[in-house]
Amino acid sequence: MNLDNYLEKNGNSKELRELIRIIVNQIRFIKDEFLGGDKEAGTYNIYGEKQIKLDKRANKILLVAFRNSKLVKQAGSEEEDEVIKMDSKKGHFGVTIDPLDGSSLIPTNLAIGIIVSIYENGDIMSGLKNITQAFYILLGPLTLMVFADKNGVSQFVYNEKGVFDLVKEKIMIPEGKLYSPGGLRKEWINSHCDLIRSFEENGFKLRYSGSFVPDFHQVLVYGGIFSYPALIDKPDGKLRLLFEVGPMSFIAEKAGGAATDGKNRILDIIPTKVDQRAPLYIGSKELIEKIKIGN
Repeated sequence: MNLDNYLEKNGNSKELRELIRIIVNQIRFIKDEFLGGDKEAGTYNIYGEKQIKLDKRANKILLVAFRNSKLVKQAGSEEEDEVIKMDSKKGHFGVTIDPLDGSSLIPTNLAIGIIVSIYENGDIMSGLKNITQAFYILLGPLTLMVFADKNGVSQFVYNEKGVFDLVKEKIMIPEGKLYSPGGLRKEWINSHCDLIRSFEENGFKLRYSGSFVPDFHQVLVYGGIFSYPALIDKPDGKLRLLFEVGPMSFIAEKAGGAATDGKNRILDIIPTKVDQRAPLYIGSKELIEKIKIGN
């Protein structure tokens, strides 16, 4: 069964199926940019981070596709500093993208990803509880898509014809013992240091590449926790609420896992600005629900 057949079987609208088809069809164009795309663009995103040419190209490819589709009412991107309003004559969707997560790993040929969330109410600032679909595309040895909606979480593999084929349904995060800790240890707050020390003392295995999508995917498969905490000088951490934290938390919950900022459930958060960040602890439900992080 391919992706489009899967979406139709599960009762998704023609417009939603078309939107998702348009998004995944951009993969080949983004991958075509990889050769030489790791060069710096000479510009910075709204977080003060250097952009590389591929970040900007992937962002442009996706936003142009959204605009041309006439399906998207609002779009938000990690590479843009405001919500983008579009002419949505055929649909009413809100879409957020991290157009290329982990792009700094391109020179080393490690796995990177694309993160997407969809709001059927068309309003990406209305609250993370209003995400209706979310998925990531993992560009590694295989090109995978992990898709989540009300029916649960499924995985697809990109075939030689450029089509995603279903390989797994009803994916659930097991209660495993991997830990993937982001941020520099010297910048961690004390309560997070204590948490990581407890994992080490209890035989958890360290797995961290520096790209959120593959690091979370390991947790999805084997169980455990991915974390990017509040930092001493950055109490909101590094990860972007709308473009990374929200979509992945939606996927985790639909896979029977959980996600918290250390105090509150992530999907209860209503963003107040496009560039909002949040600390994140995400993974196996029993493990995450025990976490309480102080200052």
